[in-house]
Amino acid sequence: DLEAGGDFENRRYLMDDGNILVCESTFHPNEEGREKARVTWRFLREGAVYGDAAVEFPNIFDVFGSEEEKKKKTKTKEGDSGASSSSEPRMIVGDILDDATTSEEANELDGTSKLDIEAEIERESWVPPSGERWAIAAPGVDLSGKWKLIITEKFKEEYDEFLKSLGQPLIVRGAAVVLIGNTREETKQTDGGRTLYIKGINAKGVWERTLASSGSDYDTAMTPNADGSYDHVSVPIVTADSEHVMAQSWWESDGTVHVSRTLGVKKYGGGSFESRRYLDPKNGDVYICDSTFHPNDALEGRERSHLRWKFIREGKSYYVGE
Repeated sequence: DLEAGGDFENRRYLMDDGNILVCESTFHPNEEGREKARVTWRFLREGAVYGDAAVEFPNIFDVFGSEEEKKKKTKTKEGDSGASSSSEPRMIVGDILDDATTSEEANELDGTSKLDIEAEIERESWVPPSGERWAIAAPGVDLSGKWKLIITEKFKEEYDEFLKSLGQPLIVRGAAVVLIGNTREETKQTDGGRTLYIKGINAKGVWERTLASSGSDYDTAMTPNADGSYDHVSVPIVTADSEHVMAQSWWESDGTVHVSRTLGVKKYGGGSFESRRYLDPKNGDVYICDSTFHPNDALEGRERSHLRWKFIREGKSYYVGE
């Protein structure tokens, strides 16, 4: 049961004349009676060779030598009854548990960076928090970037309907639809996803806010109250309409979707705005924000207002087809 929690212990040291880095990783569970989990990681220093047999590098004169010299070498190899194809040296390139990698396979690994290896280790050894609402994002999930709103005729129609459902008159909606094309956002995710800074830029000006996530993490577990509500941390922010409200944030869907909710909105008849931010699973350069307005008078028959915003990462292109 991963929800019980525990501690990770890592013991790192060098071997084989300093060319191999060994990391012995042990997970100590809090649960009584549960055995420790262990794994040993071995990494080969870049440019170093590891194997039982010595590697012979060709002499330049062997490469450009005469055909007779080549034939002599061929006969010598054929007469060596003790030679075996299995004795040819092989090279290990930072693979786990000493899985041997041949020279051909090693060439495919040349582009792997140290950051890629560290990220892979983090993903493999990561223990997810318990519960459905987290304070942190999953490894590899980062909403940071500079984004430009993707404008289509369909989005303009949906935006107009969204404003109409909020009670905005035709003259306001018409101007807003014309100016919406200048919308941009800059996001910066820090502290493992606990903090998300957002700067919105549009025709009205600049709107900045910092959201603080709360929920389950490595040390604590958040569970719902008897009525299904959660006790999230609230932070003060200013809305795009210059209202001073409180905001709560957390991560859902196994740490891949950032959810925020502004409480105490007085405009549009009163209510709260909910935003669900995530990267498009099919294109990591597309950032999506599902915005929903929950009216206070929903029990009286008023429906929620919903709009999906899609942004493309700065410097990237996005095909808008039929």
